[in-house]
Amino acid sequence: RLGVLYGTGGRGWGWSMIEILNNNKRLAIIIVIIVVLIAINIVFLMRWQSAEDERSAVETEKRVAEVNLTQARVQYDLNDLRSREAELSRNPDFPTDLPVVGLSLFFAGGAEQAKVSLDEVIPPTVVGKQRIGNRDYPAYATEVTVTGTMNQIISFVQYIEGGAFSSIRVQDVGIEGSGMVWKARLTVVVISQT
Repeated sequence: RLGVLYGTGGRGWGWSMIEILNNNKRLAIIIVIIVVLIAINIVFLMRWQSAEDERSAVETEKRVAEVNLTQARVQYDLNDLRSREAELSRNPDFPTDLPVVGLSLFFAGGAEQAKVSLDEVIPPTVVGKQRIGNRDYPAYATEVTVTGTMNQIISFVQYIEGGAFSSIRVQDVGIEGSGMVWKARLTVVVISQT
């Protein structure tokens, strides 16, 4: 019956489709073109998505590289490093060499200001190196002994640590005595540039 309906004369369903397609060549060509265009669009869409993902990854890598480059420029800015080095060499608070006479005068001025008796100052000796930034600097230790009240000795230590040299520190403080008379032995460390 189907053959009669479609005018195939009983030759079968497959044969009728071929005749329909032959009769509708334009329709068949359009269907093939549509299928090919859809396939091409799918391929292009997949490649475009892959390219978008790759572009996003490259942009992320670029941003990371720019941040790293900016940090490296700040960290290793040659002009900034040179100006810091020049500032250190000009800075009197960070002496270029150990000013033995200046240091003795500094202790004498502190003793006078704090009203302690400066009993002994042992000349400075090299006690090692101190790392500041990326460089090692020599450290000199001076033993100082003073006598006074506890408040006067504290004032003397504060004078030293807040005084003329930013590269000075007091360590190994030993105090003995009682009442109003105390004796303090201090180790004063000064760092110089050479």
